[in-house]
Amino acid sequence: MKLKQIMFIVLGIGIISSIAIVYFYIIQKDFTKHHREFLLSVNTLENSHIDLEHQILQNSIYAYHNQDEMSSTINMIEKNYRDLTGSEILNNPTYIQTKKSLLSLKKNINLNLQNIEEYIMLNAGIKNSLIFLSRHIDEATFLQNKDLNLFIHASKILKHFNDTKKMQDLDYINHNDFLLTSNSSDANTQSFVENFNLHSKYLINRYPIFIQTTKAVLNNDIHSYLEKLKKEFSIVALSDFKALDMFAFILFSVFISSLSLIIVLFAKYLKENKKLKETTASLEHSLSYDHLTDLHNRRSFEIQLQNIRKPHLLIVNIDGFKYINDIYGNDVGNVILQELAQILKDEFSNRDNTCIYRLGGDEFGILFNNISNEQAYEIATMLENKISNYDFIVYDLTLHLLVSIASNSIVPILENTDLALKLLKKDHTKRILEYNDNLNLKTDVKENMDTIEQIKTAIKDDRIVPFFQPIINLKTSKIEKYEALVRLKLEDGIFLQPYKFLDISKKSSYYHFITKTMIEKTLKMAQEFPQYRFSINISMIDILDAKLTNMLFETLNANPDVANRLDIELVESENLQNLQIVQDFITKLHVFGSKILIDDFGTGYSNFSYFSNLDIDLVKIDGSIVNEIETNNKKLHMLTSIHKFSNGMNMKNIAEFVETREVALLLKEIGVEYAQGYYFSQPVERPLKDDRVVI
Repeated sequence: MKLKQIMFIVLGIGIISSIAIVYFYIIQKDFTKHHREFLLSVNTLENSHIDLEHQILQNSIYAYHNQDEMSSTINMIEKNYRDLTGSEILNNPTYIQTKKSLLSLKKNINLNLQNIEEYIMLNAGIKNSLIFLSRHIDEATFLQNKDLNLFIHASKILKHFNDTKKMQDLDYINHNDFLLTSNSSDANTQSFVENFNLHSKYLINRYPIFIQTTKAVLNNDIHSYLEKLKKEFSIVALSDFKALDMFAFILFSVFISSLSLIIVLFAKYLKENKKLKETTASLEHSLSYDHLTDLHNRRSFEIQLQNIRKPHLLIVNIDGFKYINDIYGNDVGNVILQELAQILKDEFSNRDNTCIYRLGGDEFGILFNNISNEQAYEIATMLENKISNYDFIVYDLTLHLLVSIASNSIVPILENTDLALKLLKKDHTKRILEYNDNLNLKTDVKENMDTIEQIKTAIKDDRIVPFFQPIINLKTSKIEKYEALVRLKLEDGIFLQPYKFLDISKKSSYYHFITKTMIEKTLKMAQEFPQYRFSINISMIDILDAKLTNMLFETLNANPDVANRLDIELVESENLQNLQIVQDFITKLHVFGSKILIDDFGTGYSNFSYFSNLDIDLVKIDGSIVNEIETNNKKLHMLTSIHKFSNGMNMKNIAEFVETREVALLLKEIGVEYAQGYYFSQPVERPLKDDRVVI
């Protein structure tokens, strides 16, 4: 072959090759463009969802948040999806499966957007109710004079509702005490309660749906679906790239295009990652720090405690902080907490192996690592002196605080320190207490828990029973009535005295059942013994229990033959509060023919002031006075004075704890009408057959 022909052949091949290279370059360029646009659209859609979830998260945490940004993001998601389905690369039959997958994604997107719309409506409703309740409480200034307890209760309910929304946790409203009740006839008070309860019921019903909807929005599977879609798309695209790999120039162009795409995506990733880190840092700070004082919070304390080899904790508690809030308002209280937090920061922030926490309310914790008990006690003493001598200046007010400080290095750290603090708060002569096992605090706790379990089981097995102690008419020497005294029957048949379980029950949810049982069983015994009157003890806790008092009145109304023989003994030693409520209770009982007694008279705080405010029929003189009248002239004078005073106001007396014949005769000589005590009879399971006694 001639050189010229070879040249033409080579030239032709070169021209053809050049044309082929240009052709494949154009194809490669167009393919790369469409491939890049599609992936960018997928990532744009995915990032829009990330933005939307971030906005929803912010909206669920913060009470005030602009929802216009969310609406804009929702519109952007819908536009991104339309752009994605309109990508030119999907017209290629090779990507038919990708197109089908993309079309099926529409269902997930629509479902998520529906959930978001529901979330927005729920959030708006909840926000409006919270705003209404906040304004409703702020405007109810008349309650601070008329019904402060109702005002405080409403504020606490609102706080729980706000905490539920901020923390996305239903535990804050996981009980039934979120509806207000008031016996007041004041129209404003009743209107306040009705409007408050209307929104409270709405929030209680809507919060579970709101939190469930929020979780559904944040836990959607759109991200995983898009990742799967990208993976499927990349697998198909890879086969197309392999067809172009035969040409170096095309391969190089693909590399450049891919590199450019990676750079673009990486830059976008850095931007989004920075935003995500900022959001994460903000959330982590809110989870680890107290928002009011900017100290580490209880969650942070529990985490840090696990990493310390030799921990020692001081808990600083403000004495009477509740009264500061009640008198000066929460704003002053918050400033004081911030000021105290600053004192702790100034004192301990630069100290090695030391961290400060706000453990909750008015309690602050100082956690040391590897410090002796003596050093900790010295620090506590120094800190207590500094705080007690510090002038807290708030809004032109100068206040002084007293604090109680509990110190402990024995595990469990927090629990033991809390036990020491509770014991310290009962002793007003001490400001600092170091925990040690010799205090037997855990023994008391265990005994209390065992007693609660005994009460629970006894209620379940119907082993709460009344014993009856006769009350004697000293003039006739006859039994006229019986006082019902509660007993707890153990499984082995032994009966527990009230002092071993009654006070504990009042701090639990079981006290209501004990009083209810005593009422029912005493009424049943009164039906069996129509010749006697019967009395039961009622405390202020019982009077404030609307369900219990309603049950009592309904039962008395249904049994009129027994109602006029059932008397109520008000336990005076418990300091009767809100005398108007007590008087209303007494008025209703008098309608049935019941008589009202003041029990344990002479031991409480109000004493004679009750006579001018309550319609009392009888006064039971406390045994601490009665059992010494033979040997103690002061006690004899006290009893005589009480008798004369009460008789002068048309009230009769019952002397308790009569244990000797001499005391009984002296009471009869003084003129006391009735007596009760072991001299006549111990409490028995059933009334005695004979109503006569010998004095």
